[in-house]
Amino acid sequence: MKGDVAISAGVSTILMVVLVVGIAMILWSVVMGFPSILHTTVYIASEAKAEEIIQPGGLPMQVVGFTIREAEPFHFVGQAPPRGGKEVLLKVISPDGRTLYPTPFLSGGPLEGRTLYIFPNSTGYSVHCDYIVSDIPPQGKLKPFVLGTWTVQLIDTEAHLLISSDDRAKITEGTSSYALAGGVPGGDVWRTDCTPLGYSVHGNPVAKNTGAPMNMSYLSFDGNDWLEYQDDPTLKYTGDLTISLWLRPLNVNTWKQVIGKGLQTPSGAGVIEDKNYDLYLINKKVYFEWDDRVTNTHYHIMTDNDVVTAGNWQYVDLAVEGGEPKIYINGVSQQFSYYKSNVPGNNKITTPSQIPDVRLKDNQHPLTMGKQASQQYPFPYSGDIGSFALYNRGLTEDEISENLQTYSA
Repeated sequence: MKGDVAISAGVSTILMVVLVVGIAMILWSVVMGFPSILHTTVYIASEAKAEEIIQPGGLPMQVVGFTIREAEPFHFVGQAPPRGGKEVLLKVISPDGRTLYPTPFLSGGPLEGRTLYIFPNSTGYSVHCDYIVSDIPPQGKLKPFVLGTWTVQLIDTEAHLLISSDDRAKITEGTSSYALAGGVPGGDVWRTDCTPLGYSVHGNPVAKNTGAPMNMSYLSFDGNDWLEYQDDPTLKYTGDLTISLWLRPLNVNTWKQVIGKGLQTPSGAGVIEDKNYDLYLINKKVYFEWDDRVTNTHYHIMTDNDVVTAGNWQYVDLAVEGGEPKIYINGVSQQFSYYKSNVPGNNKITTPSQIPDVRLKDNQHPLTMGKQASQQYPFPYSGDIGSFALYNRGLTEDEISENLQTYSA
């Protein structure tokens, strides 16, 4: 009938439009690389949790465990053969905001039914962004995990789809935080979130390695070399602080700036200081200076005794916790005095009630390593500087001892 013909024509038109739209969606998905509606992602049922392992000496430690309860065949990105199934990216988000992609070290065969261990690479060449996933429990001494919730995610790399996200790994025994910035001078220096920190090289410092047993990379300065790290939030400190570094001075009979964030400019017969923090070697003593963020007064502390030697590796820590500074050399706390001056040893504070809290004053200047940011008094450093790190807290004596034993910062 005439009406039936009209209805059939209308239905045909609708079906044709649907078909055209469907084909267009498929073509768009293929061309643009979006998850295709024809793609079937892999099924994985897993569980993340804190796993306790025993370290050398019988001490327990927590790492992130990841158990594959049920799964279709798959393998991780970067996994060595033999491998099967679809490719899956393992992504880990730490409590302090780092995005980690652990390197797989797995034996062959299906991953279903296995418990995997996610833990930091603790060799002397690794940084805090370098992690491993293995089906073998870690052995040897490990860097501690940051306290809090660790999230483990699986991503289908072909479909660009998040397969799962598990936040049940709760680390309750570990460290409160890693360094805000750290690494090897002249090499890889990272922010906490594992992004690289930019810097420029002045002169020709030489990159070397200590070899065993330290296995530490370092940079050798000849007195004409220095590094400049651009102003960055990870380098600014107004509260607690730890400067943690390894150094081997060529000589200890002059004034040398090791690391600092500030600027010294001439003013008449003197200079104007604008210092967030600065660490020096003054002959055989350790010297630390800062500007008070409230009064703008310039202070420094200096060890009472000779504490550094030439030609030897030494681990130096300047820690500020709750306004109180401490200086450690090779894990040993050192006596020091306070001074209200920018000249080493001048205007010593002898009245206990006048001893200031360390209230660091922020600035916009770059961080320099190997010399002071000053045209008149650069105080260049000659010698070697190895691993270094900057924390927004005071390291504990146990953490300092751990770094000493593992040749890390």
